[in-house]
Amino acid sequence: MKRITALLLLLMLLPLSAAADAGGGARIALSGGAELTWVCGEPWHDPGYDAVDADGTDLRTAVITEGAVVPWRPGDYELRYVLPGGDEPLVGATRLVHVEAQTLPDIVPPPKGTICLTFDDGPCEYTEEVLEVLAKYGVKACFFVIASQTQYLHLLPKILEQGHTLGIHCYDHRSYGWLYQNERNYFTDLMAAQEIVHDVTGQYAHVVRFPGSSRTASFLAGTFPGGSEEMYRVMREAGVRVYDWNVQPESATKTTEGSIIDFTHPKEPYEYAVVLQHDTRLFSVRALESMIRWALEEGYTFAALDDTFPEIHFC
Repeated sequence: MKRITALLLLLMLLPLSAAADAGGGARIALSGGAELTWVCGEPWHDPGYDAVDADGTDLRTAVITEGAVVPWRPGDYELRYVLPGGDEPLVGATRLVHVEAQTLPDIVPPPKGTICLTFDDGPCEYTEEVLEVLAKYGVKACFFVIASQTQYLHLLPKILEQGHTLGIHCYDHRSYGWLYQNERNYFTDLMAAQEIVHDVTGQYAHVVRFPGSSRTASFLAGTFPGGSEEMYRVMREAGVRVYDWNVQPESATKTTEGSIIDFTHPKEPYEYAVVLQHDTRLFSVRALESMIRWALEEGYTFAALDDTFPEIHFC
């Protein structure tokens, strides 16, 4: 216990430096420097460090790292890297990480009669069929993906290449209870999904749909002191806007015919329609072509939902 206390006291005295050494010749050199800026909402990866003794022996596995970066919260975070020295003085270095909030583009209200098709829970075995129908009619859409579905991740670049939007649904939404238990759980899942999307496509997503909608995510909102308002602010600072939906043709009969009837018989003409479908539901996929044909004949315009569209929240 005394040893740990002494170590922490020494850390407090360490200068902000990209490299530090001691009389024994051991040295820690920080890759990326002693101070760096990180984009809020991008998964954190420590740039790393080198640690060697006077003979050049690699000591990296002996380095103790203190502190943490919360990549979805803007702020300044201090990381300390310490190499216990045995009989020699301790060696340490300190890194300051500035996490800076993202600035999203301004909202641009869409023209009246705009329909945004969105597909949840893919990519899957039916996603390519959806892409074929969309391409046939020149329609663009948004796909809110589950990033853990590795078997179909090769479709993500194709979705982008065809002019569609990629959004995050989650990494894994099998347990709403865990996902929405607290901020750390939710954002850990979101960061994991963002990392996979970036690894596969080279870019991060800027639109999100909560699994189960914002109604289910209200449990998460309740963990923020400022409730939903604060939750959405944190999301935006992390570079994403959140979208529920206002049209759900799958909800009634759960058949192809029923989905077509629901969509083509709105109570009022669509003004700004964000349509929920699932590319995992074959009956909904098979309704898509008839839905598109009807909408085009009625004079509606399709657009791929992105972070310039007004957000839609149930809660």
